[in-house]
Amino acid sequence: MLSIIIPAYNVENCISRCLDSILNQDYHISFEIIVVNDGSTDRTQEILESYEKNYPNLFRIISKANGGVPSARNAGMDIAQGEWIWLCDADDSVVANGLSYVIDNFLDEKFDIVTFFSITLDAIALKTFKEPEEIKGKIIFEGTTIGKYQQDPPNFVWNHIYKRSAIGTLRFQDVTMCEDSVFNLEVYMKNLRLRSTDTNIYRYTVSEGQVSKKRDILTMRKSIKSYKHFFELTKAYGAKSTSPILPACLDKMIAIQFTPFISRVLSAKLSTQECKALFDELKEKHIFPIIEIGRFQKVYNFIGEHPYLYPIFSFAYRKAFIPFILPKISRN
Repeated sequence: MLSIIIPAYNVENCISRCLDSILNQDYHISFEIIVVNDGSTDRTQEILESYEKNYPNLFRIISKANGGVPSARNAGMDIAQGEWIWLCDADDSVVANGLSYVIDNFLDEKFDIVTFFSITLDAIALKTFKEPEEIKGKIIFEGTTIGKYQQDPPNFVWNHIYKRSAIGTLRFQDVTMCEDSVFNLEVYMKNLRLRSTDTNIYRYTVSEGQVSKKRDILTMRKSIKSYKHFFELTKAYGAKSTSPILPACLDKMIAIQFTPFISRVLSAKLSTQECKALFDELKEKHIFPIIEIGRFQKVYNFIGEHPYLYPIFSFAYRKAFIPFILPKISRN
């Protein structure tokens, strides 16, 4: 049995697309759809109730006070009955018969996790994108999760189908950012059995205005704490690893995640003293400076090494990069 878990918060405009795509599959496995209404104030609950009424044997709707994506996912995982668990986002969708194709061709009791590919679509691409007529794919990796992490560290959970027994009591941590990376780090470090396919079935949707939406200072500062937690956790796994390769791979993951981290730092309007204290703390924990896997990491190291220039970097980022450059990059 497959348990499909979907957190939902104020998604009246897209939840039907998501649910219809999940229903539009040729399943040869029993499944349940658990949707957790995380304190929505729009018509989300009304829409969910209509699906529950029309498909009473498939849908389980949970309503709870707003607590964020991690708590919503955890609520769904706590009641999931399936042997397998798939975590989907309410504003995304899956290709018709794509999920069932992956299940039929790649899900296997010998593996704890099966992963697949995705495409990112913005509001414009969503209207014009045409799906390929044929669903196909092959196995591109079979091995351990640590082996896979060393090749390609995972940032998301929605392109994974997890065996529930492999997850066990592990749940999402109460962080405001990078909750997927934290969860996958803890899952992958269990050294489980993983199979990957290049079958491209998931459609990650970037909502209109999502990239350039207002970044309030409080949210940015909370996000900084979340990324620090992820960096510390990543370093801790590297420190206790006996692998000659894994610590360097974990350092690379930190370097990759420094891009969204620096974005939050530059948006948070820190004082020069706060900026210096932040990077001094990262130095003490051997997180900073990061390895320079590209020119961007060189820039991030420069920013951290020169906190007295932070007001200039922050002003330029907030007033020029976010409103004028970032939207163009995201559309390309």
